[in-house]
Amino acid sequence: MTPPLTQFQTDLALALRDGTACAIDPESSGLRFTTMVRRSWCEGRSIEAARAVLALLPPRERHRLVALYVDCGGGVAAFLPTESETLLPFLAQRLPNPSHALTLCKMDRALARARQGAADFVAPTAKPERSILIRGPHAALVWFHADPAAVMAAIGNGPVPPLGPPRQPVLFAPGLPNLFRLASRAEAAFWDSLPAADIRSPVAGQLLRDGAISCLA
Repeated sequence: MTPPLTQFQTDLALALRDGTACAIDPESSGLRFTTMVRRSWCEGRSIEAARAVLALLPPRERHRLVALYVDCGGGVAAFLPTESETLLPFLAQRLPNPSHALTLCKMDRALARARQGAADFVAPTAKPERSILIRGPHAALVWFHADPAAVMAAIGNGPVPPLGPPRQPVLFAPGLPNLFRLASRAEAAFWDSLPAADIRSPVAGQLLRDGAISCLA
């Protein structure tokens, strides 16, 4: 008895994804070719979803991580931002720490959070007299282990700068015009101290206006 078309299509999709048995001969050239094309498409989508991060990895390690991600079911999202939401945390757990690739992974995730919060962000008009300050839900501080401009240039086939100690903090927040800016050492130190009640800190007002910190209700 011939199965319904919808069941056949479902079985075929499962077979292409993970090798589950279906009505088509698994050794047929047609199924093998389709599986190969689908695999290539998934890997290509994954690379596009984290191109900057993967660009700083050796080719063999880049291929290994992408292949592992696809093996785990990745590379099938219809939209690249959706794919990035899954791929970047996956990579963050497997990249050397510290590394320029991990820095860019954190940067991409921080930009995505800041972008999500930017549409509804309203800067406070006054600094509260007393409050507990916490990190903003759409903010992040990322340390670069070399000059940020040199790290970004390496994405475009520039020389990869030597990896050193944390050198430059970069702030990501929804209230910033470009969603990011260089942070001062004082701002980085204050960020590390949060949550804090030191509303009198000279950097607190600017960080509140940037959306980097908020007041605990």
